[in-house]
Amino acid sequence: MFFSKKPQKRSPKLLQIAEYLDLLNGGLVSAEISNPEKAAALGLARDVWGSLALGDWAEIEPAAVTAWRSKVNGHVLAHVPAFADDCFLIVLLSSEPVAPDSYILLDVGAEYANATFSCPFLGLAGAANEDDIRRAIPELPGKSDPFAVLDLRGGTYMQVYADGHGFHLEHQLVTSAAHYRCVDIVGPDEAVEAFLSYAFGSHEWAYKRRWERISL
Repeated sequence: MFFSKKPQKRSPKLLQIAEYLDLLNGGLVSAEISNPEKAAALGLARDVWGSLALGDWAEIEPAAVTAWRSKVNGHVLAHVPAFADDCFLIVLLSSEPVAPDSYILLDVGAEYANATFSCPFLGLAGAANEDDIRRAIPELPGKSDPFAVLDLRGGTYMQVYADGHGFHLEHQLVTSAAHYRCVDIVGPDEAVEAFLSYAFGSHEWAYKRRWERISL
């Protein structure tokens, strides 16, 4: 007697920021979704909550889940509220009747926040501006504190560290469980370019470099 194997359940995929931004192409409209769809989004959120360092799971009412639909492909982004205002675990609901398997943790409010720039060796700590970024980053190599940070808010930031090999870029979305580093070690001009893109609301930094998730 032969038995067919049950297909293995895929682990949900944590989207990178560029993959999420691609879903926004063409625009979104507010959407009404069914209670089963809300339950599916909440189920995925419950499964990954701890792995994202969000603390203990507490039941969330389905009414708190909001949704936006792509004007282009019909995909729905269900927003499950996280621990702070305008911070969500966003679950991708396909147009097909299957369990959701992609998500991202995102502080939507951080996308509209004014970045602050800090560079210890120059004593800089305040609102980000282009002159400070262009001046500070190329001077990092060889300093006792060879790093600089662009902070948006609540754990969402970009940082650069310089050593004898070059400049190492990293960024984080909300918690250390969604921390990424640039695969390539870059030069000072590329590091400045990434910082300027991040500081002033452009997302070129997310597309021009390859990023990999790391454990801290």
